Amino acid sequence: FSLYISNTGSTSNLDNSSLCYNDGPQLPPLNFTTNCMKSGRYVIFYNERLDGVTYPAESTNVFMELCEVQVQGK
Repeated sequence: FSLYISNTGSTSNLDNSSLCYNDGPQLPPLNFTTNCMKSGRYVIFYNERLDGVTYPAESTNVFMELCEVQVQGK
């Protein structure tokens, strides 16, 4: 998954957004924390599944819960 900060909130063109986090080839930890020092109106949680890509067996029926987002600043 990836986290973006955006002023438009659109996922159709993420080129206009600032990438805050992009996970690697391994699954992320269950309790995940990151700091992103970017400015924008929207936090976009983007989890893309690509056609033709084989994912680990444990990631076929996965649910993601966003429990807390803290926004600080102006």
